[in-house]
Amino acid sequence: MPAYNEATGLEGSVSQVIARLRQLQVPSEILIIDDCSTDRTGEVADTLAEYHAGDSTITVRVCHHERNQGIGGGMRTGIAESRGQWLILIPADLAMDLADLDKYLNAAPSADIVVGIRSNRRDYTIRRRLVSSVNIGLIRFLFHMKLHQFQYISMYRLTVLRNMSIQCWRSAFFHAEILITARDLGYRLAEVEIHYLPRASGNATGASWRLVARTGRDMLLYWARWIARSPSGLWAKEPVAEAATVQDAGDRAAQWNELTNARR
Repeated sequence: MPAYNEATGLEGSVSQVIARLRQLQVPSEILIIDDCSTDRTGEVADTLAEYHAGDSTITVRVCHHERNQGIGGGMRTGIAESRGQWLILIPADLAMDLADLDKYLNAAPSADIVVGIRSNRRDYTIRRRLVSSVNIGLIRFLFHMKLHQFQYISMYRLTVLRNMSIQCWRSAFFHAEILITARDLGYRLAEVEIHYLPRASGNATGASWRLVARTGRDMLLYWARWIARSPSGLWAKEPVAEAATVQDAGDRAAQWNELTNARR
């Protein structure tokens, strides 16, 4: 759970997640990543971790960034620090109806990544809707992806994430990068529709023009590298429904990362 200046709503969000996980009877770890907040987010997170220290089924831990790294940096920290088999990145404002959390769990046995599709964006401004639509259209066109969305809440096998090198973590394109790379490596992708809920506190930062511009730049740069390293038949490749095992795909991931690093 990446958190930047979310002191007002963090305790409530974590409490809701814990309550839902208890209902589902899923042993879990909640990893709060304080992204160098300037308010009391870090203090609130530490208090929550201390309060739940004796819990035998749900652990709360905190990582503190010494500098602000954005949600992509939070994702990288989560990949490095998480101790479970699956990782789901839920923002501190939740942005989803937690009653739908079981949809991810139900889809997990036959997938390597479960991609959440938000049901609506009723709190989006016209500008945010336009940016989102253009982003989705470009990714589908440039990378021949058939998924419906790319930047909402997804759940990942941790081994899948650790088998790839995320290049574009400084922008919002990292969400799509993971899915494109997973598709190309033969991992199984599944989609589930999730009820989106607007944030109740704090301020959204994902639609700033600076981030939008950086995301567009990263998309085009990644596309150029993707074209250069991709086999000729990749353009015709369909998104994965049933594909190789995690171990088989992991072997290809090592070769893919060598190509990626060689061209950087």
